[in-house]
Amino acid sequence: MKRLFWLIITALSLVACSSRDEASLMRSRVDGLSKEAFVNRYRDPILTLDRSAEAIALLRDSLPNYHSGLLRAWNNMAFAHLMRSEADEAWDCLDSVFDFEPSCPNRDIERTIASLSAARLLQREGHIAESFELLNTVAASKTLASRRGDLLSNYAKTEYYITSLTLNYHYRDGKASDVRQLLNEAENSRGHLPCDFAQDMALNYALAYCYTYLGFDSADLARAEAYCMDNLSLLYDNPTAYSPFDEANTLQILAHAYSRMGLDTARVAPLYRYAADLFWGYADPYQMLGATVATARYALTNADTTAAHAALSRWLECCGDIYGAQAPKFEARLYDLLLRSQYPASAEQRLEWYDRELYLQELIADSREADFEVQRQLSEAVRQGVASRRFATILLLLAVALVVVIVFLFRQTKRLNRETHHLQEANQRDVARIANVETCLSVMRHDMGPFVNYLQNPKLSPELRAEVLQQLVRTFDNLKRWTNLSLPTGLAFSATVFDIGEVMALVVADAPRPHPEVSLSARPTTLKVEADRELVAIMLRNLVANALQHTVQGSVEVFATPYGPDQRFAEVTVADTGEGMDDETLDALFRADKPAPRPDGSSGFGLILCRHIIKKHDDLTLRGCKIWAESELGRGTSFHFLLKQVEL
Repeated sequence: MKRLFWLIITALSLVACSSRDEASLMRSRVDGLSKEAFVNRYRDPILTLDRSAEAIALLRDSLPNYHSGLLRAWNNMAFAHLMRSEADEAWDCLDSVFDFEPSCPNRDIERTIASLSAARLLQREGHIAESFELLNTVAASKTLASRRGDLLSNYAKTEYYITSLTLNYHYRDGKASDVRQLLNEAENSRGHLPCDFAQDMALNYALAYCYTYLGFDSADLARAEAYCMDNLSLLYDNPTAYSPFDEANTLQILAHAYSRMGLDTARVAPLYRYAADLFWGYADPYQMLGATVATARYALTNADTTAAHAALSRWLECCGDIYGAQAPKFEARLYDLLLRSQYPASAEQRLEWYDRELYLQELIADSREADFEVQRQLSEAVRQGVASRRFATILLLLAVALVVVIVFLFRQTKRLNRETHHLQEANQRDVARIANVETCLSVMRHDMGPFVNYLQNPKLSPELRAEVLQQLVRTFDNLKRWTNLSLPTGLAFSATVFDIGEVMALVVADAPRPHPEVSLSARPTTLKVEADRELVAIMLRNLVANALQHTVQGSVEVFATPYGPDQRFAEVTVADTGEGMDDETLDALFRADKPAPRPDGSSGFGLILCRHIIKKHDDLTLRGCKIWAESELGRGTSFHFLLKQVEL
């Protein structure tokens, strides 16, 4: 009976584990689809729509409780519809995000991202005041300030700057001082908000357009040109980053900048035309209309009526002369250009264009009036806030005076508390020094142990004994230099840029060979990293020594390769063909709380030290450095660690 009971329990456990594995696999698949959709949001909106739809279908069928995945898929889909000028579909997706009630970790940030997409839609539709209010609400919500470092937060923050800059330079005709202040804030923040190539280019484009808008002197226009050149470098030097949309945007704003610089028409006009061709291939009506207006406007400014008519004809023949109220500012300029260029048309047609332009100008004027009212209300709120802050300052001064009295009355108690705190800190420093001494002694035991074992071998030849003694002296010098750095402050960290191949070659050249028939090599590489050279050498020596110690025949190879889709890391690998490890031993690697003694009696401290060195790099560079191992019994082991790669 007991046996039957345990059989039933085991079967139920297996079923539960199988269900969890299937759910985990399905969740990974949804995340992969959402990532692919996000990466292609500018480059291929149709692909983004397809992948988002696949993710939503999987979520509804198999993962109804994966709310974060559903919100991400809706936001991806909304952005893709926005890029295709499908406003109704975009609003449907955004409403789904806004109306979503169940709680999940990313709900607030996903709603913020949806608000920023909604602000873009409102801008295109000419609802400038509503867009400004929405952006002001996002800025005041503190959602962006409360999250730091993750991809969604960085994306949302850069999207906030892009959308705000676009509103001021493109739709509101904002004050130059306001745009300048926003520019400074965006430029000061951009270095701390890594996201992906597409977001970098979008922010570069917005900054370039603003500097062109402000371009009353050569310095502003030069900065606009520099941001455009940054974009072109990203596009042409990174094939995975190329997007016809980003290239068209960049070339069009570069043409604007060159036009304001007064460059020759022969250099500027082709940029406008080529950008327009790219936009037409991208097939977004909003961008197509904007490119048509920009190209025709420049041609007409330079008295080239033929080129202006060619650009306008392309729009009229393919899209018709009435685009709708989704881009009132572009559309009003279109009719103005048709009328000013004397585009050949019937009197009835010209009257229709004139009436439509008047209607759109009234719509734009109403939008500006509403925007002005919002600005007035905001200024009034700011003035009231100043008065409130003054009153609060008076209260604060009274509170400070009260605190001073309290501090005076209890200063003796405070003094005793400080002294106690200082004693506790001194005790903690003593404990840290003892721990550092133990660490250094363990490092010496780990690094010098193999040399001592070799010297105790009576069969060791004099030549090999002399070589081992020389290597032992070098190892002792390295350990002495390192302990001088690490006591009493722990592992010192001093980052420099160096060739990782040189360190690999030196470690391989100095490594002792317990089994002469085992080959040891380092692949040449030109990768450069930013790290602590001494600590990286210690880590490599440990990994190579471990590999040689557990490889009786075969080879040990050290090599480095770029890592990650953006290749911001260098992955260094020490691979051997040795005895390998089982899963239990592999799981205990790098863990001081769960030591895994090896058959040779080693404690695995060297790997724990490697973990501390990598953690030191990760803590001080905030780059995602890590170390891990892959192994299989009888088939060898590979140790990998990531360092920040530097392109010179």
